[in-house]
Formats: sequence, structure tokens, C-alpha cells
Amino acid sequence: MKLQILITAMLAVCVSAYSQSNEKKVNISKTSQLDYTVANDGKTKDGLYYIKNTANNGLWVQGHYKSGMRSGTWYFFDSKQKLTMRYNYDQQKLLYIDQASLKNVKVKVLADDTTIAKNASAPLPLCAVDYYVALIGSEIYTNYFEPANENLIAEITAHIDAKGTATYTVAYIIKDKKMPEKQIAMNNMVFPIEWIPSTYNGKAIPSEFTVYAKIQSSTVADNNFPRFRWDN
Repeated sequence: MKLQILITAMLAVCVSAYSQSNEKKVNISKTSQLDYTVANDGKTKDGLYYIKNTANNGLWVQGHYKSGMRSGTWYFFDSKQKLTMRYNYDQQKLLYIDQASLKNVKVKVLADDTTIAKNASAPLPLCAVDYYVALIGSEIYTNYFEPANENLIAEITAHIDAKGTATYTVAYIIKDKKMPEKQIAMNNMVFPIEWIPSTYNGKAIPSEFTVYAKIQSSTVADNNFPRFRWDN
């Protein structure tokens, strides 16, 4: 009996150590922390994946990885903990979208046919729009912003091709004048933003997804996340 108890205790310790060694945590910002699990190789994502909203003990993102690929239904929340989107990766299907979350977004479908341009579906980032703006805004402020140009409007555009691959640009608006666009590289994001491309009759179409954000003065903004204000 003593030997059985000892073996059971040792197994419990081993399981606990295994669980802890396969859990990863990454601080994205003061209000955003990524928690996920990996396979035995210590690298491949496998299991629960979620991004905490540490400002209100809620979530930004909740989902699951299987052998390094997103799988099952993922849930995306805004800064007020409202569910804005559900997407199933196995079915490649949007299950729910809160249309109100898109009210301040400008979409342009890049089609010569006016019927297609008018009736195609909107492209969508697979995360809440306010979280998308915060991620992009943080990257822009950190790597592409000149401090002398604070307290202005940034026009942030995602250019999405038919495969759902996006490139990004930002154009500052100073005294109602739009400055030239700058290309924004998003290669090192902890949470890569995936896109649902615009479609018409089942065919994917290139498009643009534009939001506007006010860059706040560093004297009043959060030092980490973000210095962009976007009210949806």
C-alpha cells in the first residue's frame, strides 16, 4: 500500500511538472497577456490558446490549437467584454458577427464591376475591431511614428488580397491634409492577425479595410497599449 501511494504521488508530481512546462505566457502589453500550451517539442502550439484582457480580468481571444493549426470555434471579445465574433476554423465559417462593431470601419471592394463592389461581403480581421486597432496602433507608434506629430489622426488601412493575406499602410492627417502613405511591416506580432477576405458568390475579391485612430499625447496616454484612441 505504501509503495502504491508513493507511485501515485510521483505520478501526480510528474503530471503537474509536465503541465507547467507546456504552458507558455507572453505579456503583449499592460492590458494584454497571451497564455497557450505547446506540444512535447516545446514549440508547436497544441491545446488552449487565449489572450487575457488584464484591464478587466476578461478576454480578448479564446481558441484552440491542434498540431500548430487553429482549430474549432474561436471567440473574440471587445474591450467591454462583449462577444463580437465567433469563427469555426474547421468549417472555415463565420458563425457570428456583431455588425455594430463595424460601424466606424470603411470598406472598399477592389472590383471593376459595380454590382460586385456594392454587394460583396466585407473583409474581416479575426479579432475584435478595437483589439485590431490597438495591435496595429501599438506597432505603428513603436516603429513608425515621429513624436512631433502627436495628437493627430491616423488612417490605418489593411490591403487584403483574395487569399486573405494583408499588407498595411498608415497615412497621417494633419490639419485636414492627408500625408503620403507609409508601409507598415507586421512581421513580429505575438498574435498574428488572420483575415476573412471579401467574397461575392463564393469568389474571394481583393479589398481594403480602413479605420481611423487618434494618436494621443504621450503625457496622457498609456505608455504601452495603445497611444491610439478608437471609439466604436
